Amino acid sequence: MVFEQIFGDKWLEKKVGLTFLLGFIYAELGIISALLIFPEDPSLISIGFISILILPSLNSLLSMEMNQDMREKRFSLKLLFQDHIDILEVYAFLFLGILFAFSLFAILLPNQVTERVFHTQLSIYFDNIGHAIGQAFGGQSDACVTRSCEFFSILFNNIKVILVCFIFSLVYGAGSILFLTWNASVWGTIFGYVTKRSALVSYNLMYFGKTMVAVFPHMITEAMSYFMAVFAGGIISKAVIRERFDSRRFNHVVVDGLIIFGLAIILLVIAAYLEVYVFPLLHF
Repeated sequence: MVFEQIFGDKWLEKKVGLTFLLGFIYAELGIISALLIFPEDPSLISIGFISILILPSLNSLLSMEMNQDMREKRFSLKLLFQDHIDILEVYAFLFLGILFAFSLFAILLPNQVTERVFHTQLSIYFDNIGHAIGQAFGGQSDACVTRSCEFFSILFNNIKVILVCFIFSLVYGAGSILFLTWNASVWGTIFGYVTKRSALVSYNLMYFGKTMVAVFPHMITEAMSYFMAVFAGGIISKAVIRERFDSRRFNHVVVDGLIIFGLAIILLVIAAYLEVYVFPLLHF
């Protein structure tokens, strides 16, 4: 692949911040390819094209990360993050680059075209964003009458998602980038769509600000937990394939992967807490 030669794994590790540009370029290429080949329904096809472009680089990075994963016997969270922070940053910047690319398309395309081209992503907005905003401004769902009920409902739903990410990452390795690409496409499309609609009427700019305050902090926290789950499953998957069971390297990789997954669960709890308990307190 041409772009695999240009953006090699060593380049990605050394210039992590520029992976934002890589994610943006891959997303633009994926969206344009889907529009050209499948103009009637490019919303999901674009996710597949983007994932295919990213996959070779991530596979190489996971292999490199597993080879370097030989920490000292004494466990330290500081050492754990020092060992793995580079690739976690790669995931984060790829996510943001893809998100920005979808936002740009949603802003530049006319509303009717955006609603047709990205109808699958926007269906999440039309179905669920009202619920999220209602929670941020003190409302509650029909199913739950207490904040604790709402908290556990959101948490259990997100735990199911993160378990799917982790399991698919174990089975498919870096192939689970499909989930991160999908999430980035949803939030990017929503942000671009809401930004454009808000700009049409000055009053709606305040609505847009409230929407961002309501959803952005817990979205970023959730996204970070998904990065960590996908990464944890990916390095364990590589260890299972390449290392002998019960070897020192295999045990270190598996332990680190499980710890990172545990930290991802903690982040998910924090995200649910922010969504239900913290941001409803912000009234404008």
